[in-house]
Amino acid sequence: MGDVASVVVRVLGDEHSDDEERAELAQALRAELLQLEVESVDPLRAADGPAGAKGLGAVAGSLLVRLGVTTGLRALVAAVRRWAARDAARSVEIQFGDDVLKVTGISEERQEELIEVWLERHRSRG
Repeated sequence: MGDVASVVVRVLGDEHSDDEERAELAQALRAELLQLEVESVDPLRAADGPAGAKGLGAVAGSLLVRLGVTTGLRALVAAVRRWAARDAARSVEIQFGDDVLKVTGISEERQEELIEVWLERHRSRG
């Protein structure tokens, strides 16, 4: 698979979503991401989370995805986008290094522009 990268995918839900709902949504998204050519998709543990993260709430709804950088990142973004588009209330963040892409209910054209800019920043890493 070449170089393997770790990407954090966070299901944000809506303003009424609690940790349990985000965790359930993340499990549904995980099932879809496992259909991609990825090394692994696992719930993010507190030990894997960002510095200063506290308790389950900091990582509820978060997944740690390990994939090939060159081909996997685009496929991951496309899968998350398709999943989020099924429900306008779904909102997902994809974090690669310090860079975060938010996939949400904006217009398809605008979302595509933002995704292309974000992916372009990471082409040199592959």
